[in-house]
Amino acid sequence: MPATSARSLVFDLFGDYIRYAGEAIGLAALCELLAPFGVSPEAARTVMTRLRSEGWFESEKDGRTVTYILSPRAVAMLDEGRDRIFNRDTSPWDGRWHLAVYQVPEQQRKTREALRKRLTFLGYGSLAPSTWLSARDQSAHVSAVVRDLSLSKEGLHITQMVAHTAGDGGDRELARRCWQLDEINGQYEQWLTEWTPVIKRVRAKKLSGPNALVTRVNLVRSFRSFPFFDPELPADLLPTPWHGIAAYRTFMDAHRSLEGEATAWFYSVFARTQRQTVALP
Repeated sequence: MPATSARSLVFDLFGDYIRYAGEAIGLAALCELLAPFGVSPEAARTVMTRLRSEGWFESEKDGRTVTYILSPRAVAMLDEGRDRIFNRDTSPWDGRWHLAVYQVPEQQRKTREALRKRLTFLGYGSLAPSTWLSARDQSAHVSAVVRDLSLSKEGLHITQMVAHTAGDGGDRELARRCWQLDEINGQYEQWLTEWTPVIKRVRAKKLSGPNALVTRVNLVRSFRSFPFFDPELPADLLPTPWHGIAAYRTFMDAHRSLEGEATAWFYSVFARTQRQTVALP
């Protein structure tokens, strides 16, 4: 399995399980949890070394036993990602658009690209190259992004404002201009097609032990990309039928259905292997 996949799996396990078991785990337990996904102990050691050097984890060593602990930076990242995956704003729309207009010097290309990615993750769409808008009030999150990207430096500015369209039908047309809604809708429909057979087995309670854990993690992995391109617009602005509603409900139902078996197997490994010794890479 490529290192990037092992890296992603580590965050998946920490985000859905290890985070709630004290935010720390021994390397032996982590290796056993990753094994059903096809990740070898050597690959696990390698990816944890890299993640530790990047500041995502801290480590403690007691003899030949090593424990990895989430860093504050990793906790914040997992919290943000989990909120976007599992929580959706279904409140009625007030008809207002929230705009973010930024100025980034040409030489700050990396900063500009990072800003665009963060705005997209928050549900903003591009109305013009430097003018982005959201149907929800994300001003506090945008301000946090500004602080995180150090946009307070001279020459880097972002202005937030509120607006509304004039005339009938303008809002739906604006939504279609700023987001590829038909494409997103098609991807939700494809997800439902691919996962329906698996979810039938889940509902029939035919998955247990490591199979339940692997399926639950893969379920989240398959769904977590949607927050990166689905702005989660109010129903007033969406085409009909909108498959995202059915996909989200199906995802949440399957995730809950797998919780008991997957979590039980996780804790059986976690408790049994925590005191095993594995050399620090």
